[in-house]
Amino acid sequence: MKKFASIILISTLFFFSCVSSKRQFRKGNYDGAIRTSVKKLHKKPSKEKEILYLDRAYKYAMQADNERIEFLRRSGQPEIWEEIFYLFSKMKTRQEIVRVLPQSILERINFNLVDFDYEIIEAKKKAAEFLYAHSMRLLEEGGKSNARQAYEQLLRVKNYFSLYRDVDAQITRAANLGTSFVLFDMRNNTGIPLPPSFENEIKKISLTELNTRWVRYETQRIENRQYDYFVLLNIRVIDVTPESVREIHYTESKEVEDGFQYVLDAHGNVMKDSLGNDIKTPKTKIITCDVIETELKKAVTISGTIDFIEVASSQFLRTSPITSQFFFEHFFATARGNLDALKQVTKEKLNNRPIPFPNDFEMILGASDILKNMAKDIIYRERQILY
Repeated sequence: MKKFASIILISTLFFFSCVSSKRQFRKGNYDGAIRTSVKKLHKKPSKEKEILYLDRAYKYAMQADNERIEFLRRSGQPEIWEEIFYLFSKMKTRQEIVRVLPQSILERINFNLVDFDYEIIEAKKKAAEFLYAHSMRLLEEGGKSNARQAYEQLLRVKNYFSLYRDVDAQITRAANLGTSFVLFDMRNNTGIPLPPSFENEIKKISLTELNTRWVRYETQRIENRQYDYFVLLNIRVIDVTPESVREIHYTESKEVEDGFQYVLDAHGNVMKDSLGNDIKTPKTKIITCDVIETELKKAVTISGTIDFIEVASSQFLRTSPITSQFFFEHFFATARGNLDALKQVTKEKLNNRPIPFPNDFEMILGASDILKNMAKDIIYRERQILY
């Protein structure tokens, strides 16, 4: 398989190395043809075909870009300047690629060095001016979508001029206006009072890894923050089972060796082995031990929903059921008889001591960690509805 992959890689590299300037020119990839010709002419300046295709490709590429620039200028649209900046920059780069060739070749293709710097600077200024003004209009119109679009455009302004006007402050403004803030909260609709530590534990849920560029999750309400969505853990039922104590009586047994006995022949004489030794066989007996095992059990079930709510419309976007269970189990045992008859797992239970049952609040608190993780999984699964 590795050999096959290597053959494919070598073939691919060979194919691209064999792409000719002629083939690229005929496909309209003028800049590709220019780069190929320049590379080959560096190695062999006398290659007439390469000079021919370089001359044609360079003239066609420059003509196409100039015609596009002229068309954009005639359109009179204010958003043209980014493309014009790109076209002038491309023309300058193309020129720099060709100008390093020997002078004899440049004369053959009638190469004339053009200063594009003024046009590039002017186009960049006008592009930044348009993007900034358009971003301000978007922010004034309001809306998350407009703010996010403004944010992206302001980043382009900053890319053109890092200190353009108050661009940093406006980027921060657009980021805040474009961000959807989500508050995770809990509601107890069971009618059963819960310990404060329960809600505190639930609020420790970590949602930061769900944050995106435009969605931020918070678990503590921030004063004056306008939230776009609420994600509510709505607890509706808490069911704590009664304490269960059950005694189980059972006996374990084991067969063990208990001395030996001689093997007798038909006449009642002790049999001998080939070396003249008495033949013996082990004797066994059954040992037993009576066990009283005590089983303590208690459980809690917490159920409800995760509600996704859009604040502006008070609309429930989605409701997902959630149920968590927490179990308390403890076993201890006493034994009477031969302890060697017991299994290892039973012996371990003999080392356990009776412990008190946790109270209902302790059980509920024990379920909080499970509930918290389940809530996080649901939010992650449904996160696409918050944008």
